[in-house]
Amino acid sequence: MNNPFCSHNIIASDTSNLPPYSGKLQEYWMAGNGVFLRSHRPELEICQEIAHCTVGNLLHIQPYFRLVPPKVPASTISEIIRICLEAGEREVLFYLGYTNQWQLHVPAQTASRTSVTAMESSFNSTYETALIEIHSHAGAPACFSTQDDIEESGKFRIFAVIGSLPDRPAISVRLGVYDRFFSIPTSWIFAV
Repeated sequence: MNNPFCSHNIIASDTSNLPPYSGKLQEYWMAGNGVFLRSHRPELEICQEIAHCTVGNLLHIQPYFRLVPPKVPASTISEIIRICLEAGEREVLFYLGYTNQWQLHVPAQTASRTSVTAMESSFNSTYETALIEIHSHAGAPACFSTQDDIEESGKFRIFAVIGSLPDRPAISVRLGVYDRFFSIPTSWIFAV
């Protein structure tokens, strides 16, 4: 069966020069050092291991993560934390997009201590073009919840959660590639 969204490949040549992207949303690559998921959008490219194994007689793939725009500046993070502190115990949702510079958007939203939902249509351009989606957990730890997993599935973007406010602000970051999540260091995305 030909899947219009995914391709399945075996690495057969020098991995220092993987072939151009196939145009599929997800490419799965079997290599001598495991199975890898490769995907891209204009601002972001990834090739990450999803299963570690040894496959004889195949070349190895070197995983990578490439963020095209510069890191989000500390001043933007400071503004996000300021807004979170003003919200008190309520969660807050943010979208960050990049067009020559980072743009912070706080959509109209309904929020409580345990959830936040944008009131804007998901077809709104700031939602559609967002590279980073951030929400706060107020005083709770900066950990992704099961509800976060459900709401963030099906998207290819960077997700962050801010928590432990106001005493010890913390941020956790992960990359969502449709149905998979990869924890990534905060320093890959945010200038701290």
